[in-house]
Amino acid sequence: MLVSEGDPEAKYTELETIGKGGFGTVCTAVDTATGEEVAIKKISLLGESSTELCLNEIQVMRNNKNANVVNYVDSYLVDEHLWLVMEYIDGGSLHDIIRETRMVEGEIAAVSRECLQGLDFLHSQQVIHRDIKRHNILLGLDGSVKL
Repeated sequence: MLVSEGDPEAKYTELETIGKGGFGTVCTAVDTATGEEVAIKKISLLGESSTELCLNEIQVMRNNKNANVVNYVDSYLVDEHLWLVMEYIDGGSLHDIIRETRMVEGEIAAVSRECLQGLDFLHSQQVIHRDIKRHNILLGLDGSVKL
């Protein structure tokens, strides 16, 4: 089974919405059992969203663990929404960073290197990302860079 059974609203306490797009919304939450902060991507399965693409995203994330790719935690079906629970990256997106500050050449090179390492890993697993953009590059306060 690709999605877990149970009530994610009992397992996670939502904190705040951190993103919205054509796919749905992303919020931060805390696992009530462990205290771990996670990100939950809530994707509408109605309208233009493709259930098959969502299920493919789960399989890709579940099967491809890498330091430069956001890690999959769990997934649930809630009404007409797929909830993808992922690790939370605390520094925000590259888009957020470049709106607030000017990056120097060394920082740009480091982010580029980490992105390319993530892409190299995905390509070695026969996975094409298809949506590389500054909104989808996440930076951790620890210096990590993840697709």
